[in-house]
Amino acid sequence: MQVVTSAPGRICLFGEHQDYLGLPVIAMAVDLRFYIEYTPSNRTGYRITTPDLGNATRELDVSLESPPSQDDFCWGIARVLIDEGFRLPAGGDFVFHSRIPVRAGCSSSSAMSAAWLRMLIEIGEHSNKDRYLNDPVLCGQLVYRGEKEMFSGAGGMMDQYTCYIGGLLYVYPDSKGAIPYGVERLSGQPGKILLVDSGDPKDTQGVLSRASETARKNSETARQHIPGFDLTSTTLTYFELFSGRIADDQVRMHVRNQIRNRDLCQDALRILRTGTMTSDVLGAMFREEHEILAGTVGISTLKIDAHLAGLRSAGSPGGKINGSGGGGTFFCVMPDESESLLSFLDKRELRYFEVHNEPGARLES
Repeated sequence: MQVVTSAPGRICLFGEHQDYLGLPVIAMAVDLRFYIEYTPSNRTGYRITTPDLGNATRELDVSLESPPSQDDFCWGIARVLIDEGFRLPAGGDFVFHSRIPVRAGCSSSSAMSAAWLRMLIEIGEHSNKDRYLNDPVLCGQLVYRGEKEMFSGAGGMMDQYTCYIGGLLYVYPDSKGAIPYGVERLSGQPGKILLVDSGDPKDTQGVLSRASETARKNSETARQHIPGFDLTSTTLTYFELFSGRIADDQVRMHVRNQIRNRDLCQDALRILRTGTMTSDVLGAMFREEHEILAGTVGISTLKIDAHLAGLRSAGSPGGKINGSGGGGTFFCVMPDESESLLSFLDKRELRYFEVHNEPGARLES
């Protein structure tokens, strides 16, 4: 009996590069999915084949007490379920296949982990299996444990929650729970979005390390010079009242724009809790966030900036870079008449996808 599971990739709409500062984000699962096919076998251990990578094959022994490598999320996810009391098959053949751009900011690795967790739940045995099948928030937390906590990884839970739960989500810090992040499903719709692959691989660790270190250092400078400063709650008006106490113009502007980025996420949240954004409003908010990400956080590239400017001239109300940056994907709002946009991208031989709000991890067959 063959079993197939899948999970979606995701894009970050608002709050990009804010989760590592203890701030919320708004993310959306998209209809580019990671698929896993399972065929039972008499072998001991799991054989994983990846046709997208030249039919590369690897063996996985989930009974090992320590990971084969420091980023073996398949092992980590399996060990989390074993710790939860699951009995997993002794062996089997798995085929991994993805429609999600790789190393491009669309969370292909967390989509893999979410599809893998769903697969192991489906083929595993547990006395209370229905609990795991029917609680996507719990399962998103398990993906986080298998990807992050097992390997002492940095970062928030945007990817794990969005890829497993699906839909449009507000992910926020939550100091009261066992897992330090809460999640809220949003009923609004962000309109038509076109996702574009720049063709340049992103530099996740390098960009995150530099951007997070700079942001934390500048926030600490603000805290030392401005009474009661707190990046999570200080208003922009209050900051600007005292910002002259920060001597360095770049530090002052960096903190100012981090506050504005935080507020953009909250502005979007108020709209998306109740309805749908108009294309013009969504585009304007994306443009402002991208200006912050490019000019202040420094995660965009000249190529991506030029493409976004060209799409704006071709009729898009606006767009932004997606993910950690330094390359990867970006997206823009699609106008009703999109021929000029698509022609612009076709001439530059860029891959693009019209993406939509998508359900989370699921059993396909």
